[in-house]
Amino acid sequence: MNSSIAVSIIIVNYNVRDFLVQCLNSIFNSKTSFLFEVIVVDNNSTDDSVEFLHKTFPVVNVLELKKNSGFSYANNKGFEASKGKYLLFLNPDTVLQEDTLQTMYDFMEKTPKVGIAGCKVLNADGTIQLACRRGFPTPWVAFTKLFGLQKLFPKSRLFGRYNLTYLDPDEFSYVDAISGSFMFIRRELFAKLGGFDTSFFMYGEDLDICYRAKKSGMEVAYVPTTSIIHYKGQSTIRSIIDNKYHFFKSMEIFSKKHFSNSKWFTFFIKIGIFVRQFLSKVFAYKIELAFIVSDLLIVNLSLLLATWLRFSNALCFPDYAYPTVFIVLSLVVFISMIISGEYFEHNHSVWNNTFALLISFFVLSSLTYFFKDYAFSRGVLLLTIGFTLVFTNLTRIVYNLRKKITSPSRILFVGYNASTEAIIKSIERSDTTKFVVVGVALLENSNKNLDLPVLGKLSELAEIVKLHNVTDIIVTDEKISKIEMLGEMQKLVGKSVRFFYAQGYEDFLASEIISNLTNQSSSLEIYNLARFRFRFYKRIFDLVLLIFLLTIGIPFVFLLLDESKRKLKFLYRILVGRMTFVGLDKEFRQLYKKEPLITITEAYSGIVLREKTKEKLNTFYMQNYSPLLDIEILLKYKRGKYGKNTA
Repeated sequence: MNSSIAVSIIIVNYNVRDFLVQCLNSIFNSKTSFLFEVIVVDNNSTDDSVEFLHKTFPVVNVLELKKNSGFSYANNKGFEASKGKYLLFLNPDTVLQEDTLQTMYDFMEKTPKVGIAGCKVLNADGTIQLACRRGFPTPWVAFTKLFGLQKLFPKSRLFGRYNLTYLDPDEFSYVDAISGSFMFIRRELFAKLGGFDTSFFMYGEDLDICYRAKKSGMEVAYVPTTSIIHYKGQSTIRSIIDNKYHFFKSMEIFSKKHFSNSKWFTFFIKIGIFVRQFLSKVFAYKIELAFIVSDLLIVNLSLLLATWLRFSNALCFPDYAYPTVFIVLSLVVFISMIISGEYFEHNHSVWNNTFALLISFFVLSSLTYFFKDYAFSRGVLLLTIGFTLVFTNLTRIVYNLRKKITSPSRILFVGYNASTEAIIKSIERSDTTKFVVVGVALLENSNKNLDLPVLGKLSELAEIVKLHNVTDIIVTDEKISKIEMLGEMQKLVGKSVRFFYAQGYEDFLASEIISNLTNQSSSLEIYNLARFRFRFYKRIFDLVLLIFLLTIGIPFVFLLLDESKRKLKFLYRILVGRMTFVGLDKEFRQLYKKEPLITITEAYSGIVLREKTKEKLNTFYMQNYSPLLDIEILLKYKRGKYGKNTA
């Protein structure tokens, strides 16, 4: 070991070159009385990070790994190449204060009983990141974290022990663990512990090493007298890695490793992880579910009110009517809302709601003709639908007004060119309080210095939107087809993000994006297959056609399908929802991924289709899908019907 080097700063980089530059600049701008070295371990990045580092920061020791084997593995490799008395494991998406290194070094020199220390870690908006000081996930602490008790009672010592939310963030404290985004550790301790446990691919390795350090007799300290900014999550959004999976997996690994003597606790952790994963998926549809619950509650209360007004008794129907009347009413309204496009399409309007309730009224009125025992009062039915119409429309009016008066549009550009610059100038000339341009996403990584921050690539769009609260996306890159955008758009279902195409400034002027942004109208092209109701129709059509073909319609199997399509395994896959009768060609399945028995282009099996024609046919199918279109395609499907023409 070279004793002249006091601190070895080890940074693991994965496709965050722009943030890494900020991090390195803050390191080299630090004011220190000691020597330090910087080691960057590159986890097989694809954004030319290594080449850029060699040119721009020749003093940095760059280790190139040919495979991304995880955060722990890469940090251990950095340790092997280090020489310092202390190690600082630092995330690349961080910015240090000028005094951070000196403050932490002085603290460690004066406090020999501390083996690991961390400083205050801030978000970009100045708020503290809770993970910078934590308690170990013992059975009780894990319970309070997984089931949200800490969030409900953050100041409670009983419930807030995972993130120590009851402590003053400006006070020094000895803690169980600190964040791996900034971890100052003694070299001899790290070596004694055998480094990070590589069982943790990402997440949990910091918690684990702190646990082992405490068991060895060393303290872990939180030092709030200096701080860093951490742009959390940049490495994970720029990868194809499922970061949520690895987060929950790390919790499971930690519990098995350190609490394996308790089978009940391990089982409990798995249940908690399952619940959290389930809730995270449900949370994506929280507004939709809120409307469903609210509407069904309103319609049932409206029935009680209408019955009371008509008969002076809210529960005056015969005993056999309950709970059937509530179930049927709720079911009819629910299905009508789906048919009208009011549910699961993230666009709640008075018109769709009114149309759905009109459908409900006519369906319920018709049912009374077939079930005379339930034909209690048309007046009650009319009043029920009337009250429901008033109160459910009020909820939609309030919701839409609230959306209009809240925060400004947060705009992300996909592509950077003359059109991008022209649109930005137009935005600057308008009311800038209504717009915030957060940055740009590119089709490929660019080495050019742009006027906007590059937040990632097109393939990372969903995570960029989540991290930066993007509300509007303007596509200016002419290389990106609208078909290509469909796959990314599908990942954003539930995020209420609007898309605008401005591929050429003339297109931008024609679509009047600024006006549309201001008026909350969307210029996103409508694809029927992106809508829940049309997917619902398609599934119903598949099931109805399957039942027909397997019963009275058996002759049509031989009439419509050639021998290669008549396999029972295909019919089974359609039954369980893995396949569909009619669908898209493989290269166009970004929007609807089910494998089809027949593609739209196979309806023209005798024609040699150009790629452009295939794209148009598939686009037409996505935009104009209906069950009738599926029937038309099936009827056209005739092997060799057409001559060898070219289209």
